[in-house]
Amino acid sequence: MNGEGGRGRFVRSGLVRAGLILSIAFLVSRALGYVRTVVFGATFGTGPELDAFFAAFRVPDLIFQVVAAGAMGSALIPVIAGLFATGERAHAWRVVATVANLLLGAMAVLAVIAFIGAPVLVRALAPGFDEPALARTTELTRIMLAAPVLLSLGAVATSALNAESRFTSAAMAPIVYNLAMIVAAVVLGPSLGVAALAWGVVAGAAGHLLVQLPALLGLGFRPAVRIDLEDAAARRVLGLLAPRALGLGASQITFIVMTALASSLGEGSISSYTIAFSLLQIPVGVIGVPLGVVIFPSMSRDHALGAVETYVAMVTRSVRLLVFAMVPIAAIGIALRAPVVELLFGYGKFDAAAVERTAATLALFLIGLPAHAAIAVLARAFYARQDTRTPVAAALLAVAVNTLLGVALVGPLGLPGLALAIAIAAWIEAAVLLAALGRRVPTFELPGILRVLAESIAAGAGSAVVAAAVATALGGMLAPGADKLAILVGAAIATVAGGATYVGVAVALRIPELPSIVGLVTEQIRRGRGRGS
Repeated sequence: MNGEGGRGRFVRSGLVRAGLILSIAFLVSRALGYVRTVVFGATFGTGPELDAFFAAFRVPDLIFQVVAAGAMGSALIPVIAGLFATGERAHAWRVVATVANLLLGAMAVLAVIAFIGAPVLVRALAPGFDEPALARTTELTRIMLAAPVLLSLGAVATSALNAESRFTSAAMAPIVYNLAMIVAAVVLGPSLGVAALAWGVVAGAAGHLLVQLPALLGLGFRPAVRIDLEDAAARRVLGLLAPRALGLGASQITFIVMTALASSLGEGSISSYTIAFSLLQIPVGVIGVPLGVVIFPSMSRDHALGAVETYVAMVTRSVRLLVFAMVPIAAIGIALRAPVVELLFGYGKFDAAAVERTAATLALFLIGLPAHAAIAVLARAFYARQDTRTPVAAALLAVAVNTLLGVALVGPLGLPGLALAIAIAAWIEAAVLLAALGRRVPTFELPGILRVLAESIAAGAGSAVVAAAVATALGGMLAPGADKLAILVGAAIATVAGGATYVGVAVALRIPELPSIVGLVTEQIRRGRGRGS
């Protein structure tokens, strides 16, 4: 499969345009997520109140992530996309109704159990908290337990819309979610304290579902109290859901272990860890996840229709483009970690110690950025084949490595050691998925992906050195506590210098992804002008 074939497939199918729309929506959502975090940090600092909120968030988030988040899309989309592709629309909507009703019942039961057992769960989650902090965390946990019920129904709606390649309404849902939390923090924070953040989570979850309903109803879905377990397609969804939920549950256990370890490192550690991880998720959410989401229904249809060549071309080209795009972001981000955190979060009670702690953690998180982005596509490549077992096995291995390394590294490295553990585990997971796909699909171009990775790392190393050198030369502009405008200008100069170095080395090494990206961009500009004329 050559690069041009993959590129043509992208352009002809309209996936580039859909990807751009989705990336913009994800960027807006991430920007709001950043604003949300800044508002939280400026209002409560990185002290015990915000630590309690982030720790409390883990319990409802665990329920949602395990049962519905990624698991729902990976199980539901390939099944109903195949039904849509073969003209069985009514059957597809019956499957959606069955899954939604089963999920609603399961989530309600889990929420009640978690409400009753919240004190025990919280004590296990944050063993380093004192009694007042444990009581506060328990209260916040109970408030937020309504959120996973609503978010799970929203996940079903998102999966159904994506299966029909309708991405806009689904992409708006996280924006509404973040807006609700920001408004709650600003409006209710002064009177309710940190409880305002918990109520904001519940309101955001409701908005996440409601904003998708008009588009879903417009496609022909009608809510119905129906559970048809005799339906083979519905049973297939449940069969795919179980191993994926197991993998996500194991992944969430990692976050619980990391939170517990961070809670023993002193006040502010959980907040710094969470904020650094949220920064890592920005490029993954803006580039990696949108690409995976957009190509997933197409890969599922290609597999259902036996179009192996287009499936392979899409996966190969996507992974290569992601690796090429993510390496410079990681490299320059590591070089400029302190100015980035200072610029984005250095406000109010977020003091110099918090900036230093968060920046050190971010640097080691970023080592795993290309792997995290590649996993977003590689895992979906297996889901499209209705294989959830292979990516789950890879995720379980990563969880084991992550947990062992986290325990081993937190002593000598402190909080950054937890980030390094996650980065190493991500690379192992990506490597396992690449090797497995190479075995399952003989035409998969694994050597080409590895070559692009090696060349991109070489170019990225050069970009990091140049960005760091420029930052050092700028001196006071990027010093801790400097004027924010000066930091912005200085960071921009260093980023441009590092980016130019990356492009220059890519040209010298003749990395094919650079002209591919330029070609995709110019093609979209040309098409846009053609539609406007």
